[in-house]
Amino acid sequence: MISLRALMLMPFLLAWACAWAQPPGWTRPPRIVVTGAVDDESFALVQESIGYWNRALADSGTAFRLPPAERVSGDAPEDGLQALSRSILAGMRQSAPIPDALSKLPGELVVVFGSSEFVSFASPFFGEQQRRIIGIRGLSRYPLKLPNVARNVIAHELGHALGLIHNDDPTRLMCGRPANCGPPAFESSTAVFFPLTEADRRALARLYGPAALLPAAAAASDVGPK
Repeated sequence: MISLRALMLMPFLLAWACAWAQPPGWTRPPRIVVTGAVDDESFALVQESIGYWNRALADSGTAFRLPPAERVSGDAPEDGLQALSRSILAGMRQSAPIPDALSKLPGELVVVFGSSEFVSFASPFFGEQQRRIIGIRGLSRYPLKLPNVARNVIAHELGHALGLIHNDDPTRLMCGRPANCGPPAFESSTAVFFPLTEADRRALARLYGPAALLPAAAAASDVGPK
């Protein structure tokens, strides 16, 4: 017979099991939508960043690929972007509440370009379907207006959306809090993506499996700086 104590613990055990079972990465290629204060330059940077990650995924031995992004017109919900950014900065990267204005946007991986002041971010998964939001602050604002910085900030947040975490090496793409590195470190007179660590590559392989076990998806165009 099940004890009274076991019955009392059952809801907590079920909640823990569900949290444990939630996949840390995508189980299928997401529909990527770019919206908000987006222009031709920022859209091109997203496509280049997708190409960067598809090369990294290939190098990691997995057939998983991100599809090309599509551009959807619409205003950026600035209040929602700022609120979600604050929640993630407060340590709620895995549980931050998603503002309604952001949850209603089309797409599964939604890259929203804002025009206001906030720290760029990648949200946790939310909704019944796998969905994530990437918020990018205005490209005309410091430090994204520095040469080469916006390219790497977009790629950095896409890395989080794929399931990678920060490291403490300022010469690598995924460096970030609590390490003392930030977007200005990406400044360069030439267009270049910062590299990954070997730990990042192993994490991609662990998240998305060997090539033989995953169906191939449509790859983004392999263009842009390496």
